[in-house]
Amino acid sequence: MKPTLIRVLSTGRVGTKFVASAFANQGYRAFHENLYAGEPSSAIIQYMRMLGDLWMENRDKYYELESNFAKPYIKTVLEILDAKKAPLRSLRSFILRKGKSGVESVVVHTANVLTPATPLIEKEAERSGLAIKTLILFRNPLKTIHAIYTVESPSSAWGGPYHNWPSSFFDDSGVRGAADIWANIYRLALDQQRYYGVQRFRVFRLESFSNNPGFAKQVFGFAGLDFDQWRFERFNQAELNKPFRVSKVDSIRNSDLFHNLDFVFSQTEIDTIFSHIKDVIDDYEIDWEESIRDYMDFHAKEKTRIGFA
Repeated sequence: MKPTLIRVLSTGRVGTKFVASAFANQGYRAFHENLYAGEPSSAIIQYMRMLGDLWMENRDKYYELESNFAKPYIKTVLEILDAKKAPLRSLRSFILRKGKSGVESVVVHTANVLTPATPLIEKEAERSGLAIKTLILFRNPLKTIHAIYTVESPSSAWGGPYHNWPSSFFDDSGVRGAADIWANIYRLALDQQRYYGVQRFRVFRLESFSNNPGFAKQVFGFAGLDFDQWRFERFNQAELNKPFRVSKVDSIRNSDLFHNLDFVFSQTEIDTIFSHIKDVIDDYEIDWEESIRDYMDFHAKEKTRIGFA
């Protein structure tokens, strides 16, 4: 198997750490964040904002842009793929990976922050002889927009309204802004899929991945990876019944409620969100009515049943 980087594009707050952990549990080298080397995180965010604005302003220039930004990133990936520079983490890892096809040739990275950098990463990977396969991860849009709004809106302690996002992605500091951010990230990801070819991209829904081992097997198959269904089911059983987290802690159990346990969108806000994201809902073939039922059921029943840590 040719050395391959499997990237996961998303808005974040969609279970990226869960997905990375699921790949790692299968014995693969998988990373959630902190894989990019070269610039401090604040500089990376500013650069991603610039790239997002460029895509909104001039699509051709966005894809034609030349930059050395991705060099440190691809260098880090290649070093991880070099077995001499990336020692096995444990005997258990060795047992898991021994005999699995392509294990030593794959790095999985789920950091959503690099989503706008796809063209630069693609160019540098091609120059370095590294293949890329790309997954576009989404979950119930109401849950994701809820998380973006409650954590990154002006009421949060993060320093301002949606300061990590391209300014052209939103023009409202409230619910509409969170909806527009969600929609524009997934418009961008779908545009990248169209530009580079659908055969190299796969869209997948977190809920299908986590609840359906057969679907998860298809995702691993797209990436060219072996899949141990028994191990995946055991992993899910252990993780999906853990309490939701209510603060940013080192846990793969993602919660779209942290920072404000009592908040839930009103029907008016849900209607407003829909008006801003309808085209994306259609493009991703998302069942909106089911999304509403799932969102309301989560707040009415699920968060009480599982609880919080």
